[in-house]
Amino acid sequence: MDLLTYTKTIADRIEAQAAQAKVPMAVCIIDIHGNIILKHRMNGAPTFSLELSERKAYTSALVGLRTADLSPLVQPGQALFPLMGVAGGRFCSMGGGAPLKIDGQLVAGVGISGGTVDQDVEILEAGLREPAASDTVKMNIEVIVLPVADADRAKRFYDDLGWRLDLDYSGDDYRVIQFTPPGSGCSIIFGKNVTTALPGSVQGLHLIVSDIMTARNELDRRGIAVSDAFHDSGGIFHHAGSGALAAGSNPQRKSYASYATFSDPDGNSWVFQEITARLTGHIEDGDESFTPELTDVVRRAEAGQRTRDGAGEKVSGGLNLNSIMVAAG
Repeated sequence: MDLLTYTKTIADRIEAQAAQAKVPMAVCIIDIHGNIILKHRMNGAPTFSLELSERKAYTSALVGLRTADLSPLVQPGQALFPLMGVAGGRFCSMGGGAPLKIDGQLVAGVGISGGTVDQDVEILEAGLREPAASDTVKMNIEVIVLPVADADRAKRFYDDLGWRLDLDYSGDDYRVIQFTPPGSGCSIIFGKNVTTALPGSVQGLHLIVSDIMTARNELDRRGIAVSDAFHDSGGIFHHAGSGALAAGSNPQRKSYASYATFSDPDGNSWVFQEITARLTGHIEDGDESFTPELTDVVRRAEAGQRTRDGAGEKVSGGLNLNSIMVAAG
């Protein structure tokens, strides 16, 4: 198994547990040679948690023990007492670190920090447990089919965008072309006889960017017509018409709140959406990353779920706006 893929899976599971417990964490994973593989601080986690998570990961990677189990072994008079005074103080015996093994072989250490020691240990152990088997089949959106009238014209356009050409296959009265946007896990396909939809009928495909102005400037540099930035006065996603849309990016550049649009030669339309902080279903007090309207919606949804949980209703998942939105009208 690829080590980076494995560690990303572990980190994702830990962060999911932290989000469920409403205790934001910093997560660090270090290989057995002391190299950092992954390091991430969740929104709302204390700044110092980054350093603590790294020390815990380093300790478990090099010693091969859980840091909680190491604590009694480094006390005065114990065999590993000298350990805490070497390596410039990088070793740590606070709970929240654990070794990672593949096929029984030590490959790395993971460390987390952000709550009390007990919370760190509890969240770490929950994240390291293999998830229970589920009857639910995972469904990843990885391909979107675009209807176009002229495959060569569409190919030139998406090539001019700087997207990666993955495939161009021609058969008997058939052609399929695939492009992938930079950094995307989802590709587009178009060609001849790959869809019966009308050319230009796909509208509002969202491309998530970290800086709306940089994204616009990149298209402008490539000679692609792109709209001016805009935002919605309602503060939650954007309306289809122009009535609620305001010129310019969101004045405070709140996450999820600034947009720009462009279209391919057939009229299939794309939307840049600026996201600088991700929603997890919980927004800490004092976190001003999102519009007041979106913050209010998320907190009301969270309160409603707590009420349902308290009443014994079985619920799963949480609010996630990083999704395809289906609308009527």
